[in-house]
Amino acid sequence: MRRDCSISRVYRPLLVPLWLALAAAASAADIRVVGGSAGGESWEEHATAAPIIDFTSRPGWILPSFIDTTTNIALGTLARGGRVVSPNAQAVLRVDKETLAAGLESMVDGDHQTAFEVKNITASGILVIFDLGARFGVNRIRFFPRTSFPNDFMRGYALFINDGIFGAEIVAESIDGLPSKNLFAQIDQQTGNSQDTVNVQFPLRYVRYLLLQATDRSNWEIDEIEVFGRGFVPEADYVSQVFDFNQPTLWGQLHWAAEAVGHPEKSRFFIRTRSGSSASPTDEPDAWSPWSAPYLSGDTPILSPAPRQYFQFRLDFESDGLGDGTAVDSLAFEFSAPVAESIVGEIWPQDVPVGVDTVFTYAVQVVGSRGFDRLEIDSSVPVHTVRSLQLDDLEMEDFVAEPHESGLAVTFPHQSGNHDLRVVFDAAILRYETVFSGRLRDSQSDGLPQEIEEGDAVGALLGDDLSVRVPLDQDPVVHRVTVTPNPFTPNGDGINDQTTISYDLLHLINDVPVSLQVYDLAGRQVAELPVGNNQSGRHLMHWNGQNDQGRYLPPGLYLLQVKVATDSGTVSRSSSVAVVY
Repeated sequence: MRRDCSISRVYRPLLVPLWLALAAAASAADIRVVGGSAGGESWEEHATAAPIIDFTSRPGWILPSFIDTTTNIALGTLARGGRVVSPNAQAVLRVDKETLAAGLESMVDGDHQTAFEVKNITASGILVIFDLGARFGVNRIRFFPRTSFPNDFMRGYALFINDGIFGAEIVAESIDGLPSKNLFAQIDQQTGNSQDTVNVQFPLRYVRYLLLQATDRSNWEIDEIEVFGRGFVPEADYVSQVFDFNQPTLWGQLHWAAEAVGHPEKSRFFIRTRSGSSASPTDEPDAWSPWSAPYLSGDTPILSPAPRQYFQFRLDFESDGLGDGTAVDSLAFEFSAPVAESIVGEIWPQDVPVGVDTVFTYAVQVVGSRGFDRLEIDSSVPVHTVRSLQLDDLEMEDFVAEPHESGLAVTFPHQSGNHDLRVVFDAAILRYETVFSGRLRDSQSDGLPQEIEEGDAVGALLGDDLSVRVPLDQDPVVHRVTVTPNPFTPNGDGINDQTTISYDLLHLINDVPVSLQVYDLAGRQVAELPVGNNQSGRHLMHWNGQNDQGRYLPPGLYLLQVKVATDSGTVSRSSSVAVVY
């Protein structure tokens, strides 16, 4: 790697000493660390595919390969999964496929005793295509015969390149997976070459494929073709081996530490994970989950399904500049034994009116549990009331319910084995589809909580999933505005001194500006309450009856107006409130 690269830290620097402290202090899970200069497991030993990853420049780190001006890129062609082929040489040379392949590959093997020979034939126009196996910054290509055959150089040729991007969709659909000749750009042509070593130089550019065409019938051979350039490769992938945990396992948090080399805004990397129930995602793809979406922060829950016995991760590096890349120090992931062999859940009803308090039953079927005593449910709407908790169709009295703005937590006596659990609660749905994801936790153990998988937990309930829907119609963005108490008496006696304004917002994808104004009956604004940005959901504001100057308004009837700024314009809804003394 180039030694004058500037380093700027742009990712959260959780280095291995902190991993070890985390593992010692946090008893929630075990932790496994790959990489790191302070004793993590080896990046290289855990790689199953990393053809253009640099393992050596910074001990304990990985980063995309950096090519200096002395590196012959062609030498690593075959190791990277590249190849050397000819669409017409076999017919011209009248050799078998194995002999042809050995001759073609001898041009990138570094062995000066072997060469690709084209001699004693009457045809010209042999084409050779080199796939370097990756994209590189290239500015020089040279080729030459063996020193023992100095006169057998190529006297007429044309040289073409392709950057691996132009026509990529055509290449992907082609039979041989290579660009056709019309996808190459010519960079040099000679009809009367007199130099045994051809040395073609051009401005630095990205190159993946080379096409060399012989245009002369004289005898020629190529000992080696050499490709030179500089800079980080623009794309590089690291794919880990499959980690076998010997039993179904839960995944916890994912952590990593990385630094930018060069300009931070010109390079990036993406981490993805997947999990499975077979040892080989290649041999049994149906037993594996797809690769997850990229993780956006260095301390985030692992998204891949669990419990699963097998786990794998990958890092995809990208760079927009030849001097810019990302170096990753370490990656760590938490894991623990499962709470149960399986946990399946569903919610009912699943189609409800918008904004109306509805009684829901959340059913969970637990099989083969080692122990659990807490159910946690997440949603985008608050739970108002918990009506009951049932275990195997029997009402439980000894439980503690904690409803909150984004769901519910219920704690109850410790259970193990096989059980059916049901919690009944009230909530109002304000989005077309609201998901009630959940998990079971065992507070008596050090393990991670186990996510509830949606499915048929109770045969008597229809739907078999964890989402609730409302009619997809033309409901207004501001569904309703209510005021409680109304009227209210802001006279300082401690009784009904303020009122609570509740409004429901629907169909919003992101946070949008919201304002709440108070008007008198003459249409004059007398107060504006601080709201800011809101998203879909039920929102509460408290008002003490004061105007914008902090003085109490005189008794009377006032108009409250909620305004929402959307992409299609401002929408509003109003309600009245009475102030009395």
